[in-house]
Formats: sequence, C-alpha cells, structure tokens
Amino acid sequence: MLSHNGCMGTSSGFAVVDFETTGLSAARGDRAIEVGIVQVAPDGTIEDQAETLIHVERDLGLQSLHHINAAELMHAPDFAGIARRFAKLLEHRVFVAHNAAFDSSFLANEYARLGYRIPVNDVNTVCTLKLARRILGVGALAKCCAMCGIDNADAHSALSDAQATAELLGIFLTEDPGWNAWSRSMQDAAESIWPDIREEERAWLPRRSHESPSEAQESMLGGTLHSSVEHSLSALIARGCPEDSPVEASSETVSSYTRLLNASLTNGRLSEHDSIALANLSCELGLSQHQCARIHESYVLEVAQALWEDGVPAKDELDALAKIGQALSVRPSVIEQATRIDTTEDLTSAIPVITHAVDHAANAYHRLTLAEGDRLALTGSMSRRRSEWEEILRALGIAPQSAVTKATRVLVAADPDTESTKARKARAYQIPIVDEPWLERAVSDGIDTYIAD
Repeated sequence: MLSHNGCMGTSSGFAVVDFETTGLSAARGDRAIEVGIVQVAPDGTIEDQAETLIHVERDLGLQSLHHINAAELMHAPDFAGIARRFAKLLEHRVFVAHNAAFDSSFLANEYARLGYRIPVNDVNTVCTLKLARRILGVGALAKCCAMCGIDNADAHSALSDAQATAELLGIFLTEDPGWNAWSRSMQDAAESIWPDIREEERAWLPRRSHESPSEAQESMLGGTLHSSVEHSLSALIARGCPEDSPVEASSETVSSYTRLLNASLTNGRLSEHDSIALANLSCELGLSQHQCARIHESYVLEVAQALWEDGVPAKDELDALAKIGQALSVRPSVIEQATRIDTTEDLTSAIPVITHAVDHAANAYHRLTLAEGDRLALTGSMSRRRSEWEEILRALGIAPQSAVTKATRVLVAADPDTESTKARKARAYQIPIVDEPWLERAVSDGIDTYIAD
C-alpha cells in the first residue's frame, strides 16, 4: 500500500509526538487515546502544533494518570479519522519523542490496524529520553523540565508533553549540534516514503479542559476543527422529537421510556451514553419534547416521595436529587419543590397531569438494591484491586462475573461511559452501569444503596 510519489530532497525538520494511551504495550492491545504533535524546524524553532483525542471502543486504563474520560472520547475521531492528516504532519520529518520506542510502537501499531506500514521505527527516530540521560544526566521528562526551566503545567496531556519535549529538543540541538545522528535522521526522513492514506478525514477534537484551538492549530488541521455541540438529554431530545404531539402516548410507550430512565439513573446521574440512549428511545417511541419533560418532572417528584417514605431525607440525598433534576432539565420550581426539607405533602400529586401519557409514568422509580445470589461484573481500573472487590463481594454472597450476561444484576465501571466489551453488552441488555462509589455505598449499607452524590 505504499505510495510511489517522489519524496522531498531535504527533511522539513522534526515532528515531536506524544501519545496518551490505555496502557504500556501496543503489542498487547493497548491503544492510543490522545496525540499531541509539535512541528519543529531544523534549527529548533517551533513552527506549529495540534492535538486530538482518539476514540477507542475499550476501557481507558489508568484514568487517574491521563485524566481522559470516556464521555470525551465518544465524540472524538477514531484513528482512521485522523490517519491521513496525521501522516501529512509527520511526512519527511524526523520523528521525535521522549521515549521514542514507546510512542513509535503505538504509532506503527495504529497504522498497522488500518493495513499500513509506515517508515517510522525505533532506529530512525530521535529519543530525547536517551539524549537527556547523556547530556543532562537525568531521564524523566519532569526532571528534565525542572533542570532546564521548561514549564509543563499540564503534564500527561499529550500536547503539553509534546511541547515540553519540543523545547527540550531545541536545547539539545544547541548543546550538541555536531551529533552525527542529526544529519543521519534528517536524511532518512527526507528519503522516507509514506503510504497513500485513503481513510476519510474527521475533525480533530482536543480534550474539553483545553482552551479553544489556536490559529496555528487551525492551519495545521486545514480548518477541520470540531465545533462544540450540546449533548444534554434535553438537547438531544429536541434534535429528534417534535415539540408537542396531539397523540396521547400509550401506557406501554411511557413505561418503556421510564424503565430505561430509571435504569439510567441508578448511579444518581446520567452518563452521555444514557442520554443518547434515552433520546433515541424517545424518538423511536414517538414521544414529544413536552411529554418527555412531564415524565421527567413526575419522575423527580416520585423519587422525592420515595425518599420521604423512608424518613426525613438527608441533605446529601436531596442534593443528589437536585442534580438528577438538573440533568433531566426539570424546571427549577419543581426541583425546589421536590427538595424542600420541610415538606410532607404528596409530591406526586403536586404537578398537573398535562396529558394522559404522564398519568402512566407513576411508579417509574425503583431503587436498585443488591441481595445474596446477585451476579455482578466489574470493568476498568478502580481504586481497589479487582481481586479485593471480588473477595468482598463473595463474602457478602454476591457472585462476581468475568463477563456480562443477561443474568447480570449490575455492571460496576471505573467510568460509566466506558466502551469496554462488558459495558457494550450491559447497554444492549439494559443492565444498569454504576461507578465504584455506588458499590462502596451499597456495601457499607449492607448490600443496599440509595441515590447519593
């Protein structure tokens, strides 16, 4: 699949790259989930830069290290969507990374998944980690930055690490301009032949915590920038459902929607996957925006009523209920009514029934509890080791499963928006996905839980 196009006579300079990944081994199936690239001229001058998250359908590994959540990746391009543009940014440039063997292995592996063999390997790259050990006497990027006065405030984000590495490269070019590998690697880059990448391009998407892309990034991306789109449940419903409908929804229709709504809110919040699934179902069922809004309000009031039936709700329970109301875009007046600490009224009768459909939304709320014999699966890297959780669960009579089946009661995920195989199966079976804090509460309450922050 190699292109037969002629190559440039001289190298364009350097391409400094950093990947954030799901783990440490591309050979064992770990994937790239973010890339930052900084183009550097032959004299060490920084020319341009770009970054994007990369969508993968798998668990994201140690999220406490890279701080990337699955919800962000849902809207990012997969590697196929960035492969062509990325190749253009790398072509005829020396590949540079801090631990080049690591980053080049992920680069080669991602292109290999698409069927391409690229002219980058651990022989024709420049590794600033090795140079740092020779020139500075230290290797870790953080230590190099501290020694050289380089600011890397957003360490373990791909672009920030690539920027710091690019600055380090400039220092090494100045400190050791006669190093023979400079000219050799430049010649290799000039003569390299890249594959003709045919995959369709998609917009690049930086992580949400980063500021808007700079003009420099816009030039590198050829104007192909991601425009932020609201992904709240109400916005998704508004994009697919009519504002109102003269047709009353049947009790079966409303029950179908409220069952998924209740399962989605087991964790006390809506994940982005939950919002998308609910919006898709509302359209399939023919519900209008107005009907959905009333069902949401009835649901919030019903949860409040259930809390009062167990006694005076704790403040954290009411705060969590308010957050549910906000996630469902429930009117502030209804949220205030549902979370009043001094109320004893029948809250479910407090909201007027606008259509017959809402009348069938009663008793939608059912609190998820665990009991002996329940089957539970876990996915992702949590604060407790998997073996520790399994030991705790077995002691309580809960059966940990290595895979999700239709008999699974609940899936506990490090990130409820994960696209691991277990999570995809759980969504297909409409099995609730909860986080580790939910399980901690369930265990501490004696295999019972409640909505809490």
